[in-house]
Amino acid sequence: MTALATHIQRNDSLAKWLGVKEVALVREDLLPDGGGKKRRALGSLAENLKDIEHIHLLSYAGSHTAFTLAQLLPQVKLHLYGTHYGGGPYENTMLRLLNEQSNIIQTTGSPLKMSREFNRQKRRRKTGHHFMKIGGSLGQDQETTTTVEKVVSELGMDFHHFTAVASGDLLKNIQGKTEHVTGVLTQPLGIRIIKSFHLNNTRGILRQSLDHRIALMTEIREITGQLWDPVFMGVVFSFIRQQKKLPPNICIWITCPSGIDWMR
Repeated sequence: MTALATHIQRNDSLAKWLGVKEVALVREDLLPDGGGKKRRALGSLAENLKDIEHIHLLSYAGSHTAFTLAQLLPQVKLHLYGTHYGGGPYENTMLRLLNEQSNIIQTTGSPLKMSREFNRQKRRRKTGHHFMKIGGSLGQDQETTTTVEKVVSELGMDFHHFTAVASGDLLKNIQGKTEHVTGVLTQPLGIRIIKSFHLNNTRGILRQSLDHRIALMTEIREITGQLWDPVFMGVVFSFIRQQKKLPPNICIWITCPSGIDWMR
């Protein structure tokens, strides 16, 4: 497979807004097939599963993994058991986008209900069906490792990295190359607490309300011309904005899919 490009952008307007010397953005949202941080690992997964007929995924409603994987494997039926998480207009937009995909069968409900259905299907052990890890966790793939190496090498060791944490895969990868990294927790409160014990360099057990994050992402759109999501990137930017003292040079990993106008 052809290696995916690494997009690093400097943004003086964001640096001024945050009161720091320099801001670098790693634009994983610019990757193909919808983009997002998991696109790199999903390329290898899609190659391995191209002969599978059905893929099952237990994740949040409107999952980024499902959105991108469905485009990588249009011939495969993707069954998403999506748990609601209170994402407001962003969650509603992602639900609609996935429901419009002809190869996605999306069922939504409470975490308990969706877990039971996912496990019920898994116990049936049908031929031609693949069940992904919970949340779509893919581990530390070589494609992402190479990208982290490129980013750290280009920016140097003076930059402090900030990234959203769901599974923690990207955070672990960055930790392998630099100690200057903070993972901002994005999952529901109970999972945030658990992750804070199991993952190093994580922050953000308490976070701003969704309305606050929506207002913040609206402000950032005016600064950058880019609309990023309030659920993952909104948590990261609100956390950074709250800090009384930031490192002079910071790198923010933009890990959401691209081109999703959830404000319409």
